[in-house]
Amino acid sequence: MHLAAVDYMAVNGKSFLHKAGPHSKILMTLLLIAGVLIADSLAKLGLIFIFTAALVVLSEADLREILHLIIYPAFFSIVFALIGMQRSVAAGLAVLLRAIDAAMAVILLITTTSYVDIFAVLSIFLPGVILDIFIFTYRSLFILLEKLEDLLRSIRLRGGYHPLRLALNFRNTAGMIGVLIIHSFDMSDRLYRIYTLRGYSGRIPLTRKFKTGVCDVVLVVVSVLMLTGVIIKWSIW
Repeated sequence: MHLAAVDYMAVNGKSFLHKAGPHSKILMTLLLIAGVLIADSLAKLGLIFIFTAALVVLSEADLREILHLIIYPAFFSIVFALIGMQRSVAAGLAVLLRAIDAAMAVILLITTTSYVDIFAVLSIFLPGVILDIFIFTYRSLFILLEKLEDLLRSIRLRGGYHPLRLALNFRNTAGMIGVLIIHSFDMSDRLYRIYTLRGYSGRIPLTRKFKTGVCDVVLVVVSVLMLTGVIIKWSIW
């Protein structure tokens, strides 16, 4: 599952991007997304793509996993790209590049920053109850994904899945989803009891001590320069 791979890359990475503070990487991501929204030419979108792609390579991430994650937004943007191509080929390609650039900026953040650090920065702006919901949901996803894999394996081993028997596949899939929903309700009640016994009183404390180093300054400065270059009126195509 991609979520587990993303979490592994974020926690175990050793690149300079992993060592940079989460506040600077979140700011960099916001600046890049702003550049994607403002860019008015393929050249500018291509420049953002080259910049984010270079950072992905420097982050020493699993490129195959990154490619799989990028395919999703690219696939869902194809319809809008085809609509844009009715005006011009450049307009259609721009739609596709915007989706890929924005996705790469976010993927770069989540593959180089632990979710705990991201939530710690967000805790400055969001209410505590919202952050707790995010943390509990993120943790529960791994448990549910493991349960889903077990159910799929059990269905296949018992002959409950066949490519040509659609009715059987739909029935077993519906049953699997029902079991998963029941399990999620049971798990939420169990987690609530566990956290209550461990002293949870309505707020998970998060550390907000962020150090600003050379890597942080470089990332922010380069991102600001990228955004400035996008805002300036110039165009090749």
